[in-house]
Amino acid sequence: MTPPRVCSAALLSALASSSIISVVGCGGGDASPDAPPDVLVVPTANAAREILDTRLAFDVTARTGTATITFGPSATQGATLEVGDLSLTTVGVPYAPGIATTASARPTIDLALAPSDAPVEVEVAFGYQLHTGYQGARAGFTFLWPYFCGNLFPCHSEPSDGTTLSLSLTGVPADQVAVYPTTMVAEAPAYQLAWSIDAYTELPLGATTAGTALSTWYRPGELAAAEAGTANLVAAFDWLERTLGPYRYGPKAGSVSVRWGAGAYGGMEHHPFWHVSSTSLADQETHAHEAAHGWFGDGIRVRCWEDFVLSEGTVTYLAGRALDVVAPSVGAQVWAGYASQLAGLPASNLVWPQGCGAIDVIADDLYQEGPYIRGAFFYRAVALKVGTARLDEALAAFYAARAGTAASMTDMLTTIREVTGYDPTACAAMWLTSTTKPAAETPCP
Repeated sequence: MTPPRVCSAALLSALASSSIISVVGCGGGDASPDAPPDVLVVPTANAAREILDTRLAFDVTARTGTATITFGPSATQGATLEVGDLSLTTVGVPYAPGIATTASARPTIDLALAPSDAPVEVEVAFGYQLHTGYQGARAGFTFLWPYFCGNLFPCHSEPSDGTTLSLSLTGVPADQVAVYPTTMVAEAPAYQLAWSIDAYTELPLGATTAGTALSTWYRPGELAAAEAGTANLVAAFDWLERTLGPYRYGPKAGSVSVRWGAGAYGGMEHHPFWHVSSTSLADQETHAHEAAHGWFGDGIRVRCWEDFVLSEGTVTYLAGRALDVVAPSVGAQVWAGYASQLAGLPASNLVWPQGCGAIDVIADDLYQEGPYIRGAFFYRAVALKVGTARLDEALAAFYAARAGTAASMTDMLTTIREVTGYDPTACAAMWLTSTTKPAAETPCP
C-alpha cells in the first residue's frame, strides 16, 4: 500500500489536530525546485474507485467486525465507502466523513488513497447495530437489500458494483447453526451477502448433473414444509444449469428458512444460500425464483435500479419456465397464479422506467409486483412469438456474454433480436413501458 503524503506544513498541522484523521507521513524532501510538487493526498471522495474484494469477520455476540477491502487501481486519488450507522473503531488510512449530496444519501467516509496502478488494501474495524426493520442485521439474520449493506460493513451499495466476498462468524450460540457462505469467488452485489442463525437441520436434496449439491435448512416443525417446497428444486436447478450455463457461486447451494416476521413472505437472493420466509417455505415457485437469481440479479447484476425488471422479471419467468419443464402440473399452477396477479395490477403500474440513476427502488415504488409479473409475461409473449427453445437460447447467450457484469434491459432486447431474429422493442413497449395493461398470454406483435 502506498502511504498518503502530506507536504504542506499548514495542512500537516491541521490534520494532526483533527480528531478523526491521522497523519501518515510526508515525503519528497529531496525534490529539486524545478521538480513537480508532491501529490497532496488527503481524504477525497471517489465513489468510482471500485471494490474488488471484501473479506469480512464478525463476532455476532459482541456485534463487532473487521473488513479488509481491496480497492482497484485508480488514476485519481481518494476512495469512498458507505458506512451507514456503523461505529468505526479503526480505519487503516486517514479518512473523513463524506458530504451528503441528497437528503436520501447514505452516510459515507472518504479515504486518503493515492492514485495507483495496482490494487490497494484497507482494513476497517467497526461495531454494528441490530435493527428492528429490514435494514441490516436483525437478531438471527441479515437483510441488506437494496442499499443497506453499510449498516453491516463498509461497502458500495450500487447494484452494478460487484465484489468477491468472504465471511467468517464467531460468537454463534452453541445450540444454534449459522448458515452462510465462507467465500464467494464470483463477483456479487454487496446485498447478496447474508447469514442466518437458528436451530437448523440441514436436509440434503441431491446433486445436479453438473455436480452442484443442493440442500435446504429448516427449523423445528418445518420438515414437511421444506420437503414440499423443494420437491422439484434439484430438477429446476439442473434445468437452469443445463439451459443457461454454469452456476457461479460454488459447488453447494440451497435455501434457508428465515423468520422474517408476521406478514413477510417470499425470499431473498442471498446466493449460494438464499433465504426463504418461513411462511413461504412450502411454496415451490419461491424456491425456484430465488434459485434463478443465481443467474440473473446475482450472476448478472443490474446496471441501475431502473433495470430492476432485468432481475425480477427474468427470474419470475424462469421459475415458471423451469417448473413447466420439470413438473408441468406445478408449472401450470404457477402461471395461473401469475395471471391472477397480473389481473390485479393497476394499468399504470411502474415496470421499466427509462434512464439510469434517477430512481430510488423503494421510495419511487419500483419494488412492487409490476416488474415481476409484467416482466414475466413479456418473456412469455416473446416465447409465444419465437418459441420457448429460441428464447432459451437468447437467455443462455445473454448469460454467456454478461455473467459477472452489470447489464441493462436494453442489452437484453438487443440479445433477443440478435439470437432469434425478432426485434422485441414493440413487445417491450407493450408489456414494460405502456400504461395500458395487456391480458395474460397476449403475444408479441
